[in-house]
Amino acid sequence: MKTSAPFLIYDAAAGSGKTYTLVREYLTLLLQRDKNDYFNSLLALTFTNKAVNEMKERIVESLVDFSADEAIAHPPQMMLDIAEILKRDIPSIQKHSRAILKTLLHNYAAFSVETIDSFNHRLIRTFARDLNLPSNFEVELDSNALLSEAVDSLISKIGEDEEITKILIEYAMEKADDDKSWDITKDILDTANLLTKETETPHLEKLKGKSLKDFRDFKKDIQKKKAQLESVILKKIEHTKSILETHSLNEKSFSRGSFITFINRLTQGEYGVIDYNAAWINNMGEKPMYTGTFLKSNPNEAAIIDENVPVFIELVQASKEIVIQIQFLTMVLKNLTPLSVIHLVAQEIEHIKESQNIIPILQFNALIHDEIKNQPAPFIYERLGERYKHFFIDEFQDTSQMQWQNLVPLIDNTLSQSALKKDGSLLLVGDVKQSIYRWRGGDPEQFLSLIEGETIFPTHTAEIENLPKNFRSFAEIVNFNNKFFTYAAKYFGNPSHESLYITGNEQEKVATHEGFVELSFFDEKKKEDRGAQYATKIIETVEKLCLNGFNYSDICVLTRRKSEGVLLSKALMDHGINVISNETLLLQNSPFVQCLVNTIKLTIQPDDSETKVQLLDFLHDHLNILEEKYTFFKRLLAGDMSNFTNGLSDFNIHISEKKINERSLYESIEYLVCAYNLESVADAYLYGFMDFVFEYEQKPLADKQGFLDYWEQKREKASVAMGEGTNGVKFMTIHKSKGLEFPVVIFPFAEIKLYEDRHASKWVSVPDDLSTVFDETLVPYSSKLEQMGEEGEQMYQTHRNTLELDNFNLLYVTLTRAVEQLYILTETPSNFKDHPTSYSQLFKLFLVENDLWQESKSEYSFGNFKEKQKLSKENTLEAIHPKFISSEPSTHGLHIITSPAQLWGTVAQDAINEGNLFHDTMELIKYHGDEKLIFEKMRRSATIPEERITALENAVNQVMTHKDISHLFETTTTVENERDIITKEGFVLRPDRLNISEENKSITIVDYKTGVPSYDHEDQINGYANALIEIGYKIEEKILIYTNEEIVVNKV
Repeated sequence: MKTSAPFLIYDAAAGSGKTYTLVREYLTLLLQRDKNDYFNSLLALTFTNKAVNEMKERIVESLVDFSADEAIAHPPQMMLDIAEILKRDIPSIQKHSRAILKTLLHNYAAFSVETIDSFNHRLIRTFARDLNLPSNFEVELDSNALLSEAVDSLISKIGEDEEITKILIEYAMEKADDDKSWDITKDILDTANLLTKETETPHLEKLKGKSLKDFRDFKKDIQKKKAQLESVILKKIEHTKSILETHSLNEKSFSRGSFITFINRLTQGEYGVIDYNAAWINNMGEKPMYTGTFLKSNPNEAAIIDENVPVFIELVQASKEIVIQIQFLTMVLKNLTPLSVIHLVAQEIEHIKESQNIIPILQFNALIHDEIKNQPAPFIYERLGERYKHFFIDEFQDTSQMQWQNLVPLIDNTLSQSALKKDGSLLLVGDVKQSIYRWRGGDPEQFLSLIEGETIFPTHTAEIENLPKNFRSFAEIVNFNNKFFTYAAKYFGNPSHESLYITGNEQEKVATHEGFVELSFFDEKKKEDRGAQYATKIIETVEKLCLNGFNYSDICVLTRRKSEGVLLSKALMDHGINVISNETLLLQNSPFVQCLVNTIKLTIQPDDSETKVQLLDFLHDHLNILEEKYTFFKRLLAGDMSNFTNGLSDFNIHISEKKINERSLYESIEYLVCAYNLESVADAYLYGFMDFVFEYEQKPLADKQGFLDYWEQKREKASVAMGEGTNGVKFMTIHKSKGLEFPVVIFPFAEIKLYEDRHASKWVSVPDDLSTVFDETLVPYSSKLEQMGEEGEQMYQTHRNTLELDNFNLLYVTLTRAVEQLYILTETPSNFKDHPTSYSQLFKLFLVENDLWQESKSEYSFGNFKEKQKLSKENTLEAIHPKFISSEPSTHGLHIITSPAQLWGTVAQDAINEGNLFHDTMELIKYHGDEKLIFEKMRRSATIPEERITALENAVNQVMTHKDISHLFETTTTVENERDIITKEGFVLRPDRLNISEENKSITIVDYKTGVPSYDHEDQINGYANALIEIGYKIEEKILIYTNEEIVVNKV
């Protein structure tokens, strides 16, 4: 175990104890130091909240175990490992662990185990002013929602903006020519998804500043150039055609008529179907262009053909060069209109960001990167660099280039200190073979480069430690994966990738249980029919497993696409098998949820007949109404909304539009649950929906119409959160399964193509003679790139190798999730050449290599099927059905008095509450604009009387617009509200507001008061000033603000 290296990399294959190792290294550092709060100096970064929680739990649980009384007699294995590393006895580690645990629990906020996004957010918040960002910005987590809003905004401009209208119509017509729908919303969303990819950012930045005219001119130049080249080809053909016509040479004169077909395709501009690698072209000048039969019957014509072969060769060669240029221009044209649309969507996103004061989480990395890239000692890391001495990065293979480049300066500073014999280290943990998130920026190649010896830090090179053992899977699963991936590695086009998979699949078995792997082939070629076959096989397998001691919850079905999981999960549910899947537990599938959403919709759109019909259809069934459905519908649909609600009252459903409109969104939903008598049937869907509503209501400016828009954006994904231990067969995409394990894994649709990438595009350089405005442009990825010169050939091969690695990694992640049993369901591959292009072909070649393949055999097993092995105590959850409890006080016979809210009555009490409320409000305000969001939220909460809000609003506005202090609410200084100051005597002081100028380290102190000015107030603010002077600040101003009927500003 290497623990002393300043820069250490753990290459951790699947199931090798990565988290155990990471926690052990973290705790070793803590226990190595005398300081009980040394965790303040450690920063651990990973990529998901789930991974953060798991790591924190493991660290705390380990400290709890080390601290336990029984640890002396029965020390945990990790405790023994650390004792060996540190050469310490168990009692001293126990004592130290207790002290660390106590300190950590009392200072949990300083326990820096977090996601890289959370770390970036903290950085950006701290240095918002330095990064020229508004301090009160909101983070937008859902990039798809932002993209959808931008596309909607763009489409809404059709008919209003002539240029935009023209571009979008052109885009729609091009899609129609490709046999796609005229409804371009989805196409634009798919196209503009490029904006959410970090790897595309540098290219898209180059489009900023370009106008629609620039795109239009570029398109015209390409079309003109293409027409010129086509004209050149036609001129070159003329000489050849004259030879053919003069000597009456036609299709029958040439073998298979190939040359004449070639001439015709050139003439008609059918360049895409010309194969310049065809055998007849490669044989020109070496073999006759005619058949032996033609030579015998037409020796003179054959001689003329032989005589003109050099002319024909010259035409083929010259046309090839021109056709390559034409095809390049055609590829550029194909993506140019979409590229201009992406440019427009990007502009809409910028408008939305500015108007809503938001920053998408996807832009965090770019914001930091832009700020630090040209600075030798990046200032935003200065303070952090002093604090953190040791860095841990988990799942490093998923780190993007930009994320890594942003962290390098901070880590470099620490490692430089280490070189000077000061404390400092970096630990990276990951596995290139488990990198499956390239689509969101993950770059496995940078990890591979470090493993292969690339030097990043001038003072240190990495020491590599492999984790050789597999603690997860039973023996036969480890054997199968070792053999299969070692064999398959020889098909890699990149030698580094081949070496990675050979050395990375020599795992040692730890489990003594045998394990079982089954590989099944199916003949059906149609995917829908094959899906039915897979479903039948999965049902049979699940039933067999359950008869042998397994529970539904032990089984996980992994698919590449959600649609495949939905298809199969439906089949299992139809067969009576419980299923757990986000896709099958969508909130929108609940009729109760649909009823509530439809009612809210009707309060805003009372004439929406379709929504009324949907609601009535539900109520007719829910209430078991005996009235014939058609009559029921007709009666309630006639007339206005009041007629509708009056009609419902006949069935004891009393809904008041007034009461809905008076309530906040959440309270309105609760009111409707009670009105529709849904309390008794409240289920997981309804509770999940209430959580969904509550989450939305925390957003700024949340209202009912906004909720309906939000619901439309989220309803395809919003699902019931299922707790651990629910007994059902899990359905999960492969990407979601990363880092997880399951007793049994079933992998259907295992015929994924290795090199398929239908929607990929690549950025290529634009020749100077084509444009002086555009440096590069986007072209579709296809094999045609190989013919586009050296750049195109390299681009094609690099992307092909990338696809190969990504799809091998996807397969590796899938096959290494299983603990006891693994089932693979795939199609029987048709005949193919030596190099495989799909998983199914790889599986067949593996079986052939091991002399197992038989044409008549469809199932192959490794190991023996056995009943479930009882490895640990199982946790089972008893289903509970909680009672629905409304939060409306009146339903409980209560009248809640809030403070400040309804506790008004005496003049003195009014003054106290108004003063407290003013202080609480000003605590939330740093800069101009903050107050608007605060009062919006205050009104939505409905806990403070409107007249009090109005009075408070007036008072706040008087303060913020006062001529003597208005400047304090500008964004030119850093603001700290209610910040504690600890004096050297240990007293805690808390001024209301500090305006801090970082440039000259000066502070303006502000305190809000009510009543008449007094010397006590001045003494208090002077006390704040003295404490700040002691810690090195200069005092710019000391201001007392008295908020009575008129604002009084007193500068002390």
